[in-house]
Order: sequence, then structure tokens, then C-alpha cells
Amino acid sequence: MHEPMSQPKVAGRVWVVLKRILAAIVILVATITFLANAAGLVGIWVVRQPVRDTVMALATSVDEKLGKVDEALARLSARADEARQALARVNDAASKLGDRVEDGSPLRTALTGAYDDLVPKIAEIRAQAAALHDGVVSVNAALETLDSLGYINVPTFTNELSAVAEWVDAVQVDLQELRASIDQAKTAASANFVAAVTTRTTKIDNVMAQIKATTVKYQATVAQKRQQVIELSRRVLRVINLLVLSLSVLFIVVGVAQVLLTYVCWQYVRRGRSPLGRVDSQRDVWLQHL
Repeated sequence: MHEPMSQPKVAGRVWVVLKRILAAIVILVATITFLANAAGLVGIWVVRQPVRDTVMALATSVDEKLGKVDEALARLSARADEARQALARVNDAASKLGDRVEDGSPLRTALTGAYDDLVPKIAEIRAQAAALHDGVVSVNAALETLDSLGYINVPTFTNELSAVAEWVDAVQVDLQELRASIDQAKTAASANFVAAVTTRTTKIDNVMAQIKATTVKYQATVAQKRQQVIELSRRVLRVINLLVLSLSVLFIVVGVAQVLLTYVCWQYVRRGRSPLGRVDSQRDVWLQHL
């Protein structure tokens, strides 16, 4: 008859079975996490290019908008110069008419022609100022979007550029008063007429000079911002590459650790002992022979 198994042996076998079940669970969990880890490794490389493309597209869009603002500033600056030249011709014609009022019609025609040459230039400045305002609003929105990515800080334009349109609107009142002064050339005294015209043209010229100075100032600012956008987009791309490489190394190290854990647990399930324990036993035997 077989002797009944002792209680310690039964308990020992149950414990071995439980440890094998635990090892099997660890293998299952390690396998799942390994697959997730591999998916993450593939995923970051799949996502990398679209993210880079998005950053490049946004930077290109901002640069193009800044380019349009720069072009609007250049046109506005040129129109301001033309308007100041037209104002000088109005002053010259008014001065000649003031000195020789009795000559009448030909000089008044010259003055009216100088004024008529000024009007479309002011209208063109008004149109360019409106385009500049729209461009600044668009650029500021794009810069805010770029800043929202983090690690980027390109200040938006101040309200000074948007105020250019308001300055030009104010010029319209002076332009109407200038026209009224020219229409009074027949009846007004010579000195009063020239003073009235000069007063209006000086006010308009001051606004044109202010617009000119503002455009020159912000052309340099636009060039600086375009360079900032280029440099910051390159920095973001370098950060993306560094982050992808760092995560890749991390995923690879974690994946190797998971493979080793799975191997150790599988050997324990198959043989009931860890291969690391066998290595320790062999090391102890080797030490005993020393």
C-alpha cells in the first residue's frame, strides 16, 4: 500500500503550482504590455511626420502672412511718399495763386489739378491701410496659434499698425476742408487763402510722415519676426526629433526587459525553477571548488 503523502509535501506542491500560475499570469501581462510597447514605438514614428508637417505648415503660413504684411507696408510707404509730393505741389500751386490772384483761372486750374492728383493717392493709402489692418489681424491670430504650441514666443503686433487706418480716416476731414479752402480761392484774400491751404496740407503731411515712420519701423519688425518664426520652427522640429528618439530608446529598453521577464517566467513554468536560480547554484558549486 502507498503511504499517504505528508502535509508539507502537499503544501509544497500546491505552492509550486500557485507560483507557476502566477508566472503564467506575469507572462500574459508582460506579453500584452510588450505588444502595447511595440505599438507605441511604431506609433511615435508614424505620428512624427504628420506633427512635423503640421509645424512646418503653420510656420510657412505665418511666414506668408508676414510677407503680405511686409508688402502692404512697402506699398503704404510708397503711397505716403507720393501723397507728400502731391501735397508739396498743392502748396506750390496755392502759393502761386496767392501771389497772383488777379491772374485767375489758369492758376486755379493748376491748383485744382494738384488737389485732384492728391485725392486718389489718399484713397489708395486708405485702401492699403485697410489691407494692412486685415493682414495684422490675420498675423496676430496665426502668431497666437503658434505660441499655443508651447516652447515658442513670438509677440503679436501692437495696435499701432491697426491705428494707421484710423489716421487715414482722420485725414479725410482735412482733405474736405482743403477742398473747401480751394473753392474759396475766388473770394478769399491772398494771405488768408495761402495760410488756410498750408494749414490743411501741413496737417495731412504730418499724418503722412507719421505713416511713413510707422511703416519703416514695422518693416524691420516684420523682418525680425519672420526670422524668429524660422528659427523657432527649426527648434520645435529638433525637439520633436529628440523626443521621438528618447521615447524610442525608452520603449526598446522596456521591451527588452519585458522579453527577459517573459523568458524567465516561461522557464519557471516549464521546469519549476528559474534559470537565474540555476545560475546561482552553478556559481555556488564553482565557489565551493575554489
